Amino acid sequence: MPLKVSAQFTLANASPSVALEKGAYYRTRTSRTRGGATLNTPNPYTHRHAQSRNTQSTKVVALLLLAFACITCFGTAYYLFKTRWENPEHHPTRVPHTNALPVQVNVSIYDNDLQEHDAYTYLEERYLAYLPHSGFHNQRIAFENALVLARLLNRTLIVPPIRLGNKPIPYYPFDRLSRMLALADKTGLQHCAHVLPGLSMPPECLDYFDYTYLPWDSLIDLTSVRASQKLRYRWNFAENWFRDTLGIPDSRMLMFRDHKPYQYRFVDNIKRDLGEKNWYTEDVSISYLIEQPQALLIFGSLFGSTRLQFREQEYLDVRKEVREAMSIKHPILDRVSESIWRALGGAYLAIHFRTGESKFEDASEANARAIWWALLHRFLNISMDDTIRLENGLQRTGTSPNLMGPGITAVPSLPSYYLPLSDTEKFYLDLASRKTCHQRFSHVPALDSLGQNSIALYIATDLKNPTKHPLFSRFRILFPCIFDLSDFASYLSPLDQLINPLDGVPLRSHFTPFIDALVAARAFRVAGTQGSTFSYYIEDVLWKRNHNLPIKQRG
Repeated sequence: MPLKVSAQFTLANASPSVALEKGAYYRTRTSRTRGGATLNTPNPYTHRHAQSRNTQSTKVVALLLLAFACITCFGTAYYLFKTRWENPEHHPTRVPHTNALPVQVNVSIYDNDLQEHDAYTYLEERYLAYLPHSGFHNQRIAFENALVLARLLNRTLIVPPIRLGNKPIPYYPFDRLSRMLALADKTGLQHCAHVLPGLSMPPECLDYFDYTYLPWDSLIDLTSVRASQKLRYRWNFAENWFRDTLGIPDSRMLMFRDHKPYQYRFVDNIKRDLGEKNWYTEDVSISYLIEQPQALLIFGSLFGSTRLQFREQEYLDVRKEVREAMSIKHPILDRVSESIWRALGGAYLAIHFRTGESKFEDASEANARAIWWALLHRFLNISMDDTIRLENGLQRTGTSPNLMGPGITAVPSLPSYYLPLSDTEKFYLDLASRKTCHQRFSHVPALDSLGQNSIALYIATDLKNPTKHPLFSRFRILFPCIFDLSDFASYLSPLDQLINPLDGVPLRSHFTPFIDALVAARAFRVAGTQGSTFSYYIEDVLWKRNHNLPIKQRG
């Protein structure tokens, strides 16, 4: 049975930050003003007229005020009709960027819920849907898993949009996540993009520019995927969307209502020993899902790199094909990242260091040490004893924090796929570094004694001023030629052209991390942050595809 929740219950259980997107808690929020000149509007209550002795004059004034009020009400109603309730397709969104060009998006795939649909034309088709959540890379992993499941089950995948922004919707159990997604879309908020600079933002628009929605094929080339399976885009998370748009009654839906983020794991043979279940509590076989006759299968969270546990080669091939198609493909992002790659001489090492969440912040020093070890011990192929000696030397000088006590001997766990540089790669790295670094290039005695030259290092990170941050002190000693994205600020100006034509939200801040990732993925070698889905995406997919290597499958 579908979820039926009263409006009162929905708002009572809604997250304030999400509910505000619909303007529910406007009484508790302070209105804010968009950048620009402030309009000084006279307060109509600062002056009151004394009672006139002339009754006729009083009537005239009252009639004039009444006429003015009527005109004002009519004008306000007309404005709301033109900006909020009228079909937005006939009025392109106006944005406060006079010279900006819109991002090229395939608008033909959009669901236009304002148009009439013959719902019963879809009755013979079978579908699979799921509920997205969290940041971009968690959404991407869930999308990959959904594509694989839909392909194996021969069902059309209902594809939600990507949500980008600094306020991701976290995981919730199935029913609550459904409500959150319904509250968080931008249906009915088109007027927010029309608020002029200097005017106070309406309560329902306070978070409007903090997040945006994009179709998946605006960032990823899904041509090969669409050649093998059907996709249907969904922009509306209303409870009745499946019934009204696809004509599917409640009786023909099967919902997998999860109560925890890692509840269902999908396997090709439920009797086969797949080892420890890790944190998944239930296994569901693909054969069981194939047998289900319902027109629609709806899952909650599909995030999880190990959620699909396969041993059959046919299934592994499908997952590999889908994962290989997940590289970022965008003309402006590709052009900007390539220009930075050329500015770096086309040869450098890179790291991806993430601290944005509490778990990464708490482990930041240990993660920095592990990445430093990967650069020296794995990529430069410096022996374990020499790497320990270098680290002990940094500890004695106070350059590196004492993570292991006196006399560091423990070696951090490093991925087995971190391979040493070849002699040819070292030769090109040395040439490019001498040309690129200029005054930054210098000989490092500790490396000279080991027959190693200083190499250009690119740092992709969410930290501010990474080249000066204490966490990178150990890197600055052995890699004096360090770059980060701030060194290439002038190269980023094409991002100012990117405006989402759906809601008028500028995309530069949302796309900048992708530039960082693409530059890191072009390096000769890249080391990421343990446990980061963003780092795994760079290492497993982007870097591998850039270097024509088979991608790494997890799970």
